[in-house]
Amino acid sequence: MTALSQDPKILLVDDNTVVRDMLVDLVASLGYSADAAAGGEEALELFARNQYSMVLTDLLMPGMSGWDVLAAVRQRDAHIPVVIITGSPVVGDPRACQPGVAVVKKPVDVTALDETIKRMLHARLEV
Repeated sequence: MTALSQDPKILLVDDNTVVRDMLVDLVASLGYSADAAAGGEEALELFARNQYSMVLTDLLMPGMSGWDVLAAVRQRDAHIPVVIITGSPVVGDPRACQPGVAVVKKPVDVTALDETIKRMLHARLEV
């Protein structure tokens, strides 16, 4: 599959090394480049130094949760798409219903992730 034009770059945030490495490989197989962070603070440092098209973050992490990452990233770029990856239910959580936010359930389905990334990047391009 080919990525969208403009070479989108994704910032991945997950405290689990195995999952983080798997996600980097997965998005690379879908045609995207990615930087990876082990937590929210590291992600914000990378976000300040680089330009990203999207943030893909785990929800439950020590320190900053995925919701904290979402809030901090949105303070820096109000329009960047954020995909929350979680095994926890988020039904009824208003943060999951914000424009530019998507939730992908664990275990991650490759097709669903690819479709979500494409949909979110297209939405960003239309803003």
